[in-house]
Amino acid sequence: MSTSTPSSDLAVAMTACNSMRTIERAVRSVQGLAKRIVVVDSGSTDGTVEMCRSLGAEVIHQEWLGHVAQRQFSIDQCRDHEWILALDSDESLEPPLRESIRQVVETNDPSYDGWLLNRKVWFLGGWLHHTYQPEWRLRLFRSNRGRAMGENPHERIEVPGKVGKLKGDLRHDSWADLSDLAQRQIIYARQAAEERNSGGSALHLLINPPAAMFKQLILKRGFLDGWRGLIAAGMTANAAMLKHAYLAAKHNSCRNQEPHA
Repeated sequence: MSTSTPSSDLAVAMTACNSMRTIERAVRSVQGLAKRIVVVDSGSTDGTVEMCRSLGAEVIHQEWLGHVAQRQFSIDQCRDHEWILALDSDESLEPPLRESIRQVVETNDPSYDGWLLNRKVWFLGGWLHHTYQPEWRLRLFRSNRGRAMGENPHERIEVPGKVGKLKGDLRHDSWADLSDLAQRQIIYARQAAEERNSGGSALHLLINPPAAMFKQLILKRGFLDGWRGLIAAGMTANAAMLKHAYLAAKHNSCRNQEPHA
């Protein structure tokens, strides 16, 4: 990958914590494309910070603020640049997407405030070409136009103006193995239950998990991804069950705490 100084004014805002499994690929995928690579680290102890610095990235420590606030903090560190590319430490640019980004940033069409990238999951050693696809995420935007929005653990970036779609894929190397996936699902389900109150009824518990699996396996044609697609669809059903199970427990706990007449 070229490490020559880019002519376009692009900065990468990346968030990380104990990301040694994926951080090198992520940083190398933007070397030579961005004038500045900023990694906001929330307390890595596995060598992530040292790896990023050895690759020429700037590392800023910030204790974890939550998904939305941490993303916004990373964006704020890059406001001096015209364009910002916001990435997680397990996301990297495939070569066609890298070229698409280079072209639109250099062209700098004033009618666009941002660009959507299609995130594709790399799962258990292979691509999920159908499951979760397409997954468009606004990650490239003018620095004075984009803001992090949403509720934990689901954050998004919004801009007020016109948005386009880029060719190529953003590789999402999210889970090390099935145990990692299952553990993260528990964490995210608990966070979702803490942030919201809707859901958790017996009907949600009965309908939502199989509906989630049907969507990925049949509507998204995840069955074409073979055994990887089947496992991913099943784990998506598991995530839905966990979320509504936590919400059901939350509602029951609140009812038990209500004072009795």
